[in-house]
Amino acid sequence: MTLKQALDSLESASFLDGTSNAINSVLAPALDDTRVGSALLGRWIGHPIHPALVNVTVGSWTSAVALDVIGRHSRASKLVISVGLLSAPAAIATGWADWSTMDTRQRRVGMIHAASNATGVFLFLGSYLRRRKQTDGAAKVLAAAGLAAASVGGLIGGHLAYGTTGSDTGSVGQHRA
Repeated sequence: MTLKQALDSLESASFLDGTSNAINSVLAPALDDTRVGSALLGRWIGHPIHPALVNVTVGSWTSAVALDVIGRHSRASKLVISVGLLSAPAAIATGWADWSTMDTRQRRVGMIHAASNATGVFLFLGSYLRRRKQTDGAAKVLAAAGLAAASVGGLIGGHLAYGTTGSDTGSVGQHRA
């Protein structure tokens, strides 16, 4: 199975539909025709804002892992991990807002994307908490694992934005913003 086939297979994860429908039944009406919903969807700039916000989070975490690899920069690494953790809620909120506009197949992929990224967030939180006492191998491994999870999430997000064929709207890149 190729990577593309594996990513395409996420669209068939129908076991997520019950949870997806329950979340969307609350989220979509809360965002529809509200100022908050409009802001989270990026209507003020004409396209989703989620991809831009994710850059801050993932960029911070990539920098932290790079600093860990270089060594002797534990304070700087802890600082950029905290920037990533502080920026994550905005990226998460805008991601769920975008998700609420998608069709069933796209929401399946989006839920797996969110789960992978949530794993990354919690691993980086663990790394940050560990660094409050000391920066050791465990803190660095947690950060590296967090970056790996967020990278898989990003790969799935790329498929969602550019490779998913939804039954209702064509590609997700064309969903309403």
